[in-house]
Amino acid sequence: MNCLHLSFFLLLSAVTTATITRREKPPALIQTVIKDPITNLYFTSIDIGTNITVSISLVIDLSQPYTWFDCFSGYSSASYTPIDFDSPKCKLPNFTNPHNLPKPDWYVCSKTGEKVEPGCSDHPCGLNPYNPMDKTLRGGSLSEDRIFSYSIPDGLSFGSRFKSPPVIFACVGRKSYDGFPGEAQGLLSLSRNALSLPSQLSSAINLFPPKFALCLPSKTEESGFGDLFIGGGPYFLPPYSYDASQLFTTVSLITNEASSDEYFFEVKSIEINEKAVPLKNPILSKLSTVVPFTVLHHSIYEPFVKEFKVMAASKKMVEAKTKVSPFELCYRLKKRFKMEEVPVIDLTVGNDEGRWRIYGWNSMVVVKKGVMCLAFVRGGEDREEIVIGGYQMEDNLVEIDLELSKLSFTSSLIRYNTSCSRFRPVATNWWTKNTIDGSLFPI
Repeated sequence: MNCLHLSFFLLLSAVTTATITRREKPPALIQTVIKDPITNLYFTSIDIGTNITVSISLVIDLSQPYTWFDCFSGYSSASYTPIDFDSPKCKLPNFTNPHNLPKPDWYVCSKTGEKVEPGCSDHPCGLNPYNPMDKTLRGGSLSEDRIFSYSIPDGLSFGSRFKSPPVIFACVGRKSYDGFPGEAQGLLSLSRNALSLPSQLSSAINLFPPKFALCLPSKTEESGFGDLFIGGGPYFLPPYSYDASQLFTTVSLITNEASSDEYFFEVKSIEINEKAVPLKNPILSKLSTVVPFTVLHHSIYEPFVKEFKVMAASKKMVEAKTKVSPFELCYRLKKRFKMEEVPVIDLTVGNDEGRWRIYGWNSMVVVKKGVMCLAFVRGGEDREEIVIGGYQMEDNLVEIDLELSKLSFTSSLIRYNTSCSRFRPVATNWWTKNTIDGSLFPI
């Protein structure tokens, strides 16, 4: 953790834990989001356990059913509780075939009869978390503990500190996070599953709506942090002076029985500079924060690139002779070139012909000096025809309403002279006037 990152969290730790006295409209919660420049993944740091100085960095994932992390690298908590195989919590709906373990084969319980250590119980609820980066399954067991987060009472500033009810997650063995950023020790689930973090917090606390929003940063942490909001808006992103949710286009999510934990929606058509790409419609699409760049099924990729080339030529964009994997179409990046000059890509969605408009900031990626590439890659025979990757979501505010099964998005915030990379203030005036000592919500 570099000095800037450390100083930021030390500043937040100065804010006193508090209780909201006016319950009629509790605030949402906020987690900072960091982009790793090497892996192009996004992660956040969760404070967990009775010793709240323990901070675990977790990669953000929209598809995995539950949160999992390495419990054996400095994590020690009196409030940690293992979940036994016979517990009702081991048999939650939409779960993934838990199994009975006599004892974890990746950990030896060295203090039998004493305080339970992470990952240690007589008959744990065993399961096999999936690492989407190296595509492997790991041995683990289900557990629970309290986490700490911050409220965002005005949609702008960090408020009081929040101590959650017990949150369920999976303990895994060491070295279970290959392909992750160097700081990361596991994965944070934001999926549709009942065990995702937003689902658990909204159902356990029942004081804010079951929704969350992501504002993925396009820059590294030296330039600011992105946001994970849990519990809804308002969303203020200065210097834009209005609630960014006013910019939302909303579309219904659809359920895919083959992958019910993920966020699917239909794209009615694809247009480039308002000219439709000849495709069979509708197009099954989903969101992913662990796929760096949007993946197009090969049957879509070919006509998409063909039409983009025509429109780019009309803008006097010149193709580069060199190609940089995994991209197949690259252009010369001339001096004084502006991303506003790149052909606009529209994903038309919903019955009202709403548009997820992708501008040059999200459609082109600079790969080296003088060269930029179309940030869409060719897919194979996967059932999803479009996978919207993290790069296309950067500097777009994206909200998921779990209760109403709705997806809302803003398109690029750069058009409004703002972004998802920022340093938020601490709302000291708010918590001193409106709070008393204790826990943020009743436990």
